[in-house]
Order: sequence, then C-alpha cells, then structure tokens
Amino acid sequence: MTTTANAISASPAASAPTLLPDGPIIVATDTSPDADAAFPLATCLADCVDAATVVLSVIPPITVPIYGVDGMAVSMFPPDGADAAHDAALKAQLKRAVTQRRDWTVEIRTGDPAGEITAAASAMKARLLVVGRGRHGPLDRVFNGETILRLLQLGDTPVLAAERTLTSCPRRVVIATDFSPFSRYAAQVAMTVCAPDATIWLVHVGPPFDEGVPYLKERATVYRGEAATAFAEMRGTLARAKVRFEDVVLTGGASHELLAFAERNGADLVVSAAHGYGFLRRMMLGSVSATLIRQAPCSVLVVPGSAHATAIMRARRSAITRALALGTLDAELAAFSTRNAARRCTVEVDDVEQGVLVLGHELPLAGISFDRRTATVALMFGTSSMRGLHLTHSVPGVTEVDVAGNAGGVDMVLRVAHAGGQTLVSLH
Repeated sequence: MTTTANAISASPAASAPTLLPDGPIIVATDTSPDADAAFPLATCLADCVDAATVVLSVIPPITVPIYGVDGMAVSMFPPDGADAAHDAALKAQLKRAVTQRRDWTVEIRTGDPAGEITAAASAMKARLLVVGRGRHGPLDRVFNGETILRLLQLGDTPVLAAERTLTSCPRRVVIATDFSPFSRYAAQVAMTVCAPDATIWLVHVGPPFDEGVPYLKERATVYRGEAATAFAEMRGTLARAKVRFEDVVLTGGASHELLAFAERNGADLVVSAAHGYGFLRRMMLGSVSATLIRQAPCSVLVVPGSAHATAIMRARRSAITRALALGTLDAELAAFSTRNAARRCTVEVDDVEQGVLVLGHELPLAGISFDRRTATVALMFGTSSMRGLHLTHSVPGVTEVDVAGNAGGVDMVLRVAHAGGQTLVSLH
C-alpha cells in the first residue's frame, strides 16, 4: 500500500497574535483522595505566575431510573444534609492537601460537574483548570467517570490533569505537535506552566515512508525538511533564556509513540491540543488526547482547539495602539528596546514603489535608536555579544512611530512610517 502525506505548511492562523488568559487558576475537586494531587501543583503554579486561585467543587444530583421505561433516568436534588457533608469533606481535603495557609476562594455548586466547572471557568476567564488524575482503572476516574474529557469537550479552558508525583512546575515536558495553529497555541500555554530551566521535547509523529521506493524516499526528504522549518518557527516563538529544546520526529501511531517516548524520557508532563484542523485530524487529535488522559505515565495538559480561536479574538479585542512622540522618540525607543531585548521578530518593509519586502524572520532584537538630526530610526538585530550575525536596517525620514500592544502591556508590533511607506517589526 502506498503511504502519502500532506506537506507541512504554515497556516496564516498559526502566526495570528494570541493573548493568553490572565484569570485565576481553578482547582476542580470532587473531594476524593484522587483529587488531592491537584493542590500542590496548583499552589506552585499560582506562585510562579502570581495568579489568584479558586477551589471549585460540584455536588452532582442523584440520578434515579424510571421503572418501566428503558434507558430513562431523572436527576433529583441532593438529599438534605448533602451540602454540609460536602463542605466538611472539602475542608478536610484542603487541610490535608494544602500545607501552607492560602487565601483561596472556595465555591461549592450543585449540578452536572463538567457543565458547572466549564461554565465557571468561562465566566471567570480562567487561565487553567487543574484536576487530580484518578488512575485506578479504566472505569474508575476522578469526577465519577470521564469528566476530564467532558471538560475538554464542553469548555475552552486548558485542563491540567495532575499526578501525585508532580508537586512543582514540570521540568521534563513532552509537547506533541502537528504544527497546526491549535498545537502551536497548546505549546504557548505549556510554556506558562513549565519550570524556567525545563527541558522540552517538541515531538511530531509523522507517517511512515517506505524509503526503498524512490518516490517515497523523495517525499520523506521533503517532509523532514518542512518539519525542521516548522520546528524552528516554534522554537523561535517559545524561546526562553534557560529552557532547552529538542526536536523529535517519530513515525507510527501517534498515541503509542507519544506514550512510549514520555515513558522512556521520564517526562513530568505531556502536552497535546484536543483538536487539529479538518474532520479526520480532529478525530485523530481527539483520540490522542483521550488516550493520553487515560494512559500517560505522567501529568497531562490538554488545550481545547476552541481555546486558540478564543485567544485570537481576545488579542484582537485587546489590541491597543500608542503613538510615540517624535520629541521623546529616542527615550521611548530605548525603553522599548529594554522591554523587548532578545525577542524574536519578523521585519517587513512596505514601499509604494518596490512593494513588500521581508527582511527576515526570527531575528532577535538587539536595540532600536533614533537620530534626531536626520530623523532616522536604526533597527538592530542579533546577539548581544560581538560574535554572531547582526543585521542593521536604517529608516530615514521618519514621520511617525507607533506601538500596538495587548491589554496585558505586551508589545506586539512596532510601526515606523516614512515617506512612501512603512517598516513593521512584529514581535513573537
């Protein structure tokens, strides 16, 4: 049988600006011992990102069958005293699972657990749902069944299913990627929970090629080259000072290969998007995520596909453009350079006569200056040391400069306008 594969391509949505949520971390619990695992990790994450924490527990209704009607059941309110008993169980859990005093908000609701939790996460604009991961058997899951998977189906908040062994920010992280916008965004979310000195494996599971066939060997070479380019783009977006990245290409069944790789490398966390693009890929990625939740040897972070679209809309709604005064432009650009030093940039020159020219991608920002005498802005890219490649681009006759940023104060685009065009610096 001939094996074929679509080329890996960069979707325009892959590079669309996204804004991660900045709401609270929600610890969802059913008060069982399995759920204890969520609390130490949530404590660490809340401290690392300075986030508020909400403990949310839901009392499910009692479901009773209607006799004489096949497959019919009715949900009823919990019996009297259930609230008090649940409150006591939750207090006991907090006492045993949270070792230091925390000023956390605690909420108890009644209803369908997955529905209530996802509704609360959406209303609070939560950045993360942390749950304990029950693993006693295929039918013995935390939250009475497959509620973790229902959280992913119903909501757009990333879900971190925590193992008892993970009590601090993960340092050995496997990020599964198919290079779609959804998996790229999942990787961005993962970076918010990783330790500052983490080792991260970017793992792509591709199709097998019979390289004994010349045509398929050529396809395999092209595929590996495109994967290498896509890996480089991801690393540029995710780069952190002390984080170590490794690119890994595997072939075979995605779920099996990811599980085996995580096991071999002693991963603390494995990360996946819940959806890809197109019906078949959504089915594949959904299956992979479900398998990881059920079988991974470590904690699992799954980011729903809808979270990516939400992040794009959040960035668009929150974009703020600020004009820089030419009289103080040298000081403004110096401050801009300090804020964004070493961030990767794409530089584009738009000229009415010559058209559009892209000077480069993934260029680390070294600094930007302004010469008042000639009204020239100098853009400098490269490493901070004298060694390595550098690029300097001068923009004379500057008429205006503005910066577009998001509501969180992060600079996104610097625009330098001049007679006959403009230069755009997009920051990743």
